[in-house]
Amino acid sequence: MTDPIPAVRRLGITGTDTGIGKTVVSCALAARARQLGMRVAAMKPAESGIDERPVSASGLLSDADRLRGACGNVHPLSLVRPYVLREPLAPMVAARRAGVTIALDHLNEARTALEHGQELLLVEGAGGLLVPLTATLSYADLFASWQCDMVLVAGNRLGVLNHVLLTVQALERARLPLLGIVLTSLTDHDATVAEATNFDVLQELLPTQRLLRFPWVDRVEDFDALADAAHASGLDTLLGGGAAPHRRAVG
Repeated sequence: MTDPIPAVRRLGITGTDTGIGKTVVSCALAARARQLGMRVAAMKPAESGIDERPVSASGLLSDADRLRGACGNVHPLSLVRPYVLREPLAPMVAARRAGVTIALDHLNEARTALEHGQELLLVEGAGGLLVPLTATLSYADLFASWQCDMVLVAGNRLGVLNHVLLTVQALERARLPLLGIVLTSLTDHDATVAEATNFDVLQELLPTQRLLRFPWVDRVEDFDALADAAHASGLDTLLGGGAAPHRRAVG
């Protein structure tokens, strides 16, 4: 049986693939929520391959570090990232190779502690929606268990049409409410034909879905810049809830 609908609002941030801007969008949403005066926390249930991340003068810049920073550096990293895995693999595989068991109970405990006193919890997945945490638990299962409203981040590149359509179908099968699709710019170079046409084609193929563009931001550690980009891109509609599909009854 799932938990009762929480007082804190939970947004699940999933993607069409890895490396398409989920963390940037998650940080932008968190920073913008703080600008709007919201109490916000963010979580990456399992992060793998962190020693592959770039290092700056401030130290290791893992996804969880960035999420924590965007929320004001007030939450313990152990709650923001309950599981940290060295190899850059799917969490299930990285955990097995490290001799680690990913337990839903531990994730639930971390989430409960992290969201205490918050209005909004952002939960960033790894890779795509069906990436496995364990052999019996995918991110789709976790988002459903936690009753998240979903944001789909899609990198604007060749292939994104198929990836978005497949993910939207998977969200529908999982009965996960989709608030919007955020098409991210992955480069500041001139757009290819695919990049120039993807947004309009997605609007045509998914006329009932909210579709937003998020620009290239070269200062991903500048949370004010990310918050401003979120505002300019219309991501406030995701923070406010907008016209999300009616949430299913809990039984």
